[in-house]
Amino acid sequence: MTALLIGLLACFGTGTAEAKQPTDASPLLGTWVSTKTDGGLAEIVITDVSGNFEVHPYGSCSPTFCDWGIHPPLRFSNSIGSSTAIGLQLTINFKFATRYMQGRIITNSLGQKLLEITTQTRFLDQRNDYQLTENFKLK
Repeated sequence: MTALLIGLLACFGTGTAEAKQPTDASPLLGTWVSTKTDGGLAEIVITDVSGNFEVHPYGSCSPTFCDWGIHPPLRFSNSIGSSTAIGLQLTINFKFATRYMQGRIITNSLGQKLLEITTQTRFLDQRNDYQLTENFKLK
Protein backbone atom coordinates (compact mmCIF):
# COMPACT_ATOMS: atom_id res chain seq x y z
CA MET A 1 0.00 0.00 0.00
CA THR A 2 2.87 2.39 0.87
CA ALA A 3 4.57 1.65 -2.44
CA LEU A 4 1.32 2.47 -4.28
CA LEU A 5 1.01 5.80 -2.46
CA ILE A 6 4.64 6.68 -3.19
CA GLY A 7 4.08 5.77 -6.85
CA LEU A 8 0.99 7.97 -7.06
CA LEU A 9 2.79 10.90 -5.44
CA ALA A 10 5.70 10.53 -7.84
CA CYS A 11 3.31 10.39 -10.78
CA PHE A 12 1.14 13.36 -9.79
CA GLY A 13 3.69 15.40 -7.87
CA THR A 14 3.30 16.97 -4.45
CA GLY A 15 3.14 20.64 -5.47
CA THR A 16 -0.05 22.61 -5.20
CA ALA A 17 -1.81 23.84 -8.30
CA GLU A 18 -2.79 27.48 -8.68
CA ALA A 19 -6.19 28.48 -10.00
CA LYS A 20 -5.99 30.23 -13.33
CA GLN A 21 -8.52 32.88 -14.30
CA PRO A 22 -9.19 33.82 -17.93
CA THR A 23 -6.82 36.60 -19.01
CA ASP A 24 -8.96 38.17 -21.77
CA ALA A 25 -11.70 40.15 -20.02
CA SER A 26 -12.65 42.21 -23.11
CA PRO A 27 -16.20 40.79 -23.50
CA LEU A 28 -17.06 42.07 -20.01
CA LEU A 29 -15.44 45.52 -20.21
CA GLY A 30 -17.41 48.74 -20.47
CA THR A 31 -20.20 50.71 -18.87
CA TRP A 32 -23.31 48.56 -18.64
CA VAL A 33 -26.70 50.22 -17.98
CA SER A 34 -29.82 48.50 -16.74
CA THR A 35 -32.49 47.61 -19.29
CA LYS A 36 -35.13 48.71 -16.77
CA THR A 37 -35.58 51.98 -14.94
CA ASP A 38 -36.63 50.94 -11.44
CA GLY A 39 -34.96 49.22 -8.50
CA GLY A 40 -31.88 47.07 -8.19
CA LEU A 41 -28.73 48.12 -9.99
CA ALA A 42 -28.65 51.08 -12.36
CA GLU A 43 -25.17 50.77 -13.85
CA ILE A 44 -22.05 48.63 -13.71
CA VAL A 45 -18.65 49.84 -14.85
CA ILE A 46 -16.14 47.06 -15.61
CA THR A 47 -12.49 47.92 -16.26
CA ASP A 48 -9.19 46.13 -16.72
CA VAL A 49 -6.26 48.52 -16.40
CA SER A 50 -2.81 46.91 -16.45
CA GLY A 51 -4.25 43.60 -15.29
CA ASN A 52 -6.37 45.11 -12.49
CA PHE A 53 -9.84 43.79 -13.30
CA GLU A 54 -12.45 45.79 -11.36
CA VAL A 55 -16.22 46.06 -11.09
CA HIS A 56 -17.90 49.29 -9.95
CA PRO A 57 -21.66 48.81 -9.43
CA TYR A 58 -24.14 51.64 -8.81
CA GLY A 59 -27.53 51.09 -7.18
CA SER A 60 -30.78 52.70 -8.34
CA CYS A 61 -31.07 55.51 -5.80
CA SER A 62 -32.60 58.96 -6.22
CA PRO A 63 -31.65 61.68 -7.00
CA THR A 64 -28.24 60.11 -7.79
CA PHE A 65 -27.06 56.51 -8.05
CA CYS A 66 -25.74 54.76 -4.90
CA ASP A 67 -22.02 54.04 -5.22
CA TRP A 68 -21.35 50.42 -4.20
CA GLY A 69 -17.57 50.86 -4.45
CA ILE A 70 -14.90 49.26 -6.62
CA HIS A 71 -14.33 45.52 -6.23
CA PRO A 72 -11.90 42.93 -7.69
CA PRO A 73 -14.07 40.06 -8.98
CA LEU A 74 -13.19 36.56 -10.07
CA ARG A 75 -13.42 35.90 -13.82
CA PHE A 76 -14.79 32.77 -15.51
CA SER A 77 -14.69 31.44 -19.09
CA ASN A 78 -17.13 29.08 -20.82
CA SER A 79 -14.66 26.16 -20.82
CA ILE A 80 -11.51 24.90 -19.14
CA GLY A 81 -9.49 25.62 -22.29
CA SER A 82 -10.71 29.17 -22.90
CA SER A 83 -8.80 32.27 -21.79
CA THR A 84 -11.74 34.59 -22.60
CA ALA A 85 -13.85 35.69 -19.62
CA ILE A 86 -17.62 35.60 -20.07
CA GLY A 87 -18.60 35.66 -16.40
CA LEU A 88 -17.68 37.15 -13.05
CA GLN A 89 -18.37 36.78 -9.33
CA LEU A 90 -17.83 39.17 -6.43
CA THR A 91 -18.88 39.74 -2.85
CA ILE A 92 -19.71 43.18 -1.44
CA ASN A 93 -19.87 43.73 2.31
CA PHE A 94 -22.04 46.56 3.56
CA LYS A 95 -22.77 47.41 7.22
CA PHE A 96 -26.37 46.21 6.79
CA ALA A 97 -25.96 43.30 4.32
CA THR A 98 -23.65 41.15 2.23
CA ARG A 99 -24.29 41.06 -1.51
CA TYR A 100 -23.14 38.23 -3.75
CA MET A 101 -23.06 39.14 -7.43
CA GLN A 102 -22.69 36.71 -10.32
CA GLY A 103 -22.70 37.90 -13.91
CA ARG A 104 -22.44 36.39 -17.37
CA ILE A 105 -22.66 37.48 -20.99
CA ILE A 106 -25.89 36.36 -22.67
CA THR A 107 -27.52 36.94 -26.05
CA ASN A 108 -31.22 37.81 -26.04
CA SER A 109 -33.80 36.69 -28.63
CA LEU A 110 -32.99 39.76 -30.78
CA GLY A 111 -29.29 38.84 -30.91
CA GLN A 112 -28.31 41.66 -28.53
CA LYS A 113 -25.33 41.05 -26.20
CA LEU A 114 -26.34 41.64 -22.57
CA LEU A 115 -24.73 41.26 -19.17
CA GLU A 116 -27.01 39.25 -16.89
CA ILE A 117 -26.35 39.95 -13.20
CA THR A 118 -27.86 37.99 -10.32
CA THR A 119 -27.49 39.68 -6.93
CA GLN A 120 -28.24 37.78 -3.76
CA THR A 121 -28.65 39.99 -0.69
CA ARG A 122 -28.16 38.55 2.80
CA PHE A 123 -29.29 41.06 5.41
CA LEU A 124 -27.68 41.30 8.83
CA ASP A 125 -30.97 42.25 10.50
CA GLN A 126 -34.52 40.85 10.45
CA ARG A 127 -35.31 41.60 6.78
CA ASN A 128 -35.85 38.71 4.39
CA ASP A 129 -32.89 37.82 2.18
CA TYR A 130 -33.65 37.98 -1.54
CA GLN A 131 -32.31 37.42 -5.04
CA LEU A 132 -32.69 39.69 -8.08
CA THR A 133 -31.64 38.96 -11.68
CA GLU A 134 -31.27 41.93 -14.03
CA ASN A 135 -30.02 42.57 -17.57
CA PHE A 136 -27.64 45.34 -18.71
CA LYS A 137 -26.67 46.66 -22.13
CA LEU A 138 -23.46 48.46 -23.11
CA LYS A 139 -23.75 52.23 -22.90
